[in-house]
Amino acid sequence: MDALRASLASCLQLVKACLATRRGRRFLLAIPIVVGIFLILSTQIVDTIDLGRLSRSRDNNSLGSDPDRQTPPKAPTFDIDGNQVLEQNNRWRADTVAKEIEIPDSTWTCTDDGLSQTEKDTTKIKRSRQCVVKNLCVDRKGAFIRSSSLIPKSMPEVNLMSVDVVSDRFWKPRVERTLRKTMKAHYVDETLFVHGTYSPGHFSHWLYNTMLPLHSTMKRFNGTKDSWTFLADVTYYDLEYKRSKGWETRHVFQTGFELVLSQDQLVTDFQMLPPDDVPVCFRSAVVGLGSQCALKYCEFNIPTEVYTSFQDVVSDYYWRTPQTWERHLKISQDGIDAAAKIRQQQTAAGENIDARPQRTPLKCLDLARYYNFEPSTGQDLITPLKESKSRVGQLFPDTVDPEVDLSTGKRRLVVAVIQREGSRRLLNDNALAEGLAAAGFRVKWITLDHGCGLAETAYLLRDVHVLATPHGNAIGASVFMPISNPVPTLISLDASRYSESWFINTAVAMGQRILQSVCGPNGYLDEATKTRCPYHKDVIGANKLFTTWGKKVVLGLPDEMAKEYRNKEALDQLTPEVIQEFRDYVAKTPSAQKLAQEELDVLIGPEVPQTIVDKYGDKEVYYYLEVFWRDAPRYADVPRVVALMRELQKDQEREQEVAAAAAQKSAYAYEPYFGYVRENRACGVKYCREIFNRNMLAESRAFGLHSLDNPLRWGQSAVDMKPLLGGLENPQNWRPASLLS
Repeated sequence: MDALRASLASCLQLVKACLATRRGRRFLLAIPIVVGIFLILSTQIVDTIDLGRLSRSRDNNSLGSDPDRQTPPKAPTFDIDGNQVLEQNNRWRADTVAKEIEIPDSTWTCTDDGLSQTEKDTTKIKRSRQCVVKNLCVDRKGAFIRSSSLIPKSMPEVNLMSVDVVSDRFWKPRVERTLRKTMKAHYVDETLFVHGTYSPGHFSHWLYNTMLPLHSTMKRFNGTKDSWTFLADVTYYDLEYKRSKGWETRHVFQTGFELVLSQDQLVTDFQMLPPDDVPVCFRSAVVGLGSQCALKYCEFNIPTEVYTSFQDVVSDYYWRTPQTWERHLKISQDGIDAAAKIRQQQTAAGENIDARPQRTPLKCLDLARYYNFEPSTGQDLITPLKESKSRVGQLFPDTVDPEVDLSTGKRRLVVAVIQREGSRRLLNDNALAEGLAAAGFRVKWITLDHGCGLAETAYLLRDVHVLATPHGNAIGASVFMPISNPVPTLISLDASRYSESWFINTAVAMGQRILQSVCGPNGYLDEATKTRCPYHKDVIGANKLFTTWGKKVVLGLPDEMAKEYRNKEALDQLTPEVIQEFRDYVAKTPSAQKLAQEELDVLIGPEVPQTIVDKYGDKEVYYYLEVFWRDAPRYADVPRVVALMRELQKDQEREQEVAAAAAQKSAYAYEPYFGYVRENRACGVKYCREIFNRNMLAESRAFGLHSLDNPLRWGQSAVDMKPLLGGLENPQNWRPASLLS
């Protein structure tokens, strides 16, 4: 006690001495400030170590360790949606070990670093911004950057999507402040690609708005088969996509993985949640897809060479040799067998399982039919013959058949007819396939609606020169057709009252001809075509559409109520309650029900239902009709398609001469396609002029500005790209020609 009193007396004397001078008073005032800053920084250090998952004491116990101590039960963990993580989803499957490692402060460079703030704020620059970050980490809460600064700087927001403006998703990592140079984490000495996925349940949106922009970005920034991605956002998520286990993309993630934050997004075997206790940190990360796609709503285009590169990567991985294709078939079949066994066990245990037929990626191979693909006996040219099992897996399973017609010495084109089994169904698909086969063409009849995966789609289209299908999702498969010799041709078998431009954009960007064949009321050239193209009144489909696209359309109303309906429509007052009142009236009034059936017959008839439009207003009626016309079953005019194919057969003979001459002059590889463009024979659908201007002529064009050997020119100017190159770890080792080898 005497010693304590002596110490206190000494402290008081020191304080009095300090108060006697100005410098001493300043020193005393600074003490609480320093202590406060220390406490704040100490708190941040704890937050950085714990990351909201481990207490400080538990972390110390795990490091300082009595080997005989019993480990307490692990507390449940949760995903970003607040759902408890299932045991099978809580496993870290990468070949890394969590340990104390030095993680320097995060830094970044972006495409707009050299621009003024006014320029940065423009829509084009904001939507297409990409950033390269050094030392980005990901945990169960998302991604974060580390900073030891007292006032840490945030990264600018980056658009993760390559879609329309409405669907853009702007994102940036959170900031973790810390004074510690080290942290416990998994470390991956690779570049992480941070992106968003648009409508993953829709094959073509997933392909052209996500996978191809991602592939282009990975080619630009040294992506490899070991690369990882982080799915930071997703729009229009489809439960059907999860049920079918998603699109197979192991060709990209051969040894890498994709991080997701929600268990709902775990649909493929290369996806996993971040570890539940410590983060995983990456040497560098590329954030954003650069708003690049073939559609006009993207700020930049994907170079034509990228589509070719994507096709090569897919074919090399899945079917380029018999061994790779057999490997894929075995892996797929093993997965199908394992799933069937689990279903059997669940059924035996009395569990309530999904009773719908299971979609398998191999079923579309079994359902495909082949015409004229095996040596003919001359007795029956059009008998559909499947590829025999002994021939599946060859580089080109039909090479045992003469590619050149021995009687004429001319090459026989391969035509694929893709049948859609839901909307936009072809009513005479068999007649079309048989008519083409009878004309001497090799024909494949294909359906992709039974779970056909990416590999199977690519395999079926690998040798197809002409693709005939209703305009829509199936046309997206054209990315896997041979690039040239002959120029790939798409025939859009359209309904007479609906057309759209979506796939014209992608076809032009890839150097593919796209032509249209209409078989319906607006396409009648003479009485013969009218006979071949009867109008099909799809009553069943029309009624189904009322539950989805026609929820606000009410038929059968008397004139006074129809006037009230029309007025409320004009004022945007057709609320669910108002609609229900109208529906209740029709349901309770027999005369209204009869009138509704009569009006439905007019509504879905061959002519534009002007009387219905006048009675109920055009907004909701046309909204419904556009979808009805788009999805309606239709016929193909077989003689006209066959005649068109004969013209294409002649064209390909001339193409070979043009291609040979261009090769001698070292001209551009797409010269035969450009010839069709100059002759106005490359696009026979509406909207062609505008699309050609963007994708072929303007600064945003997919052709001519790009080369696999010069990624500086990909999608953005060299000035925009230079800051990004500086953000990569070893830009001098950039090998653009073999990035995914």
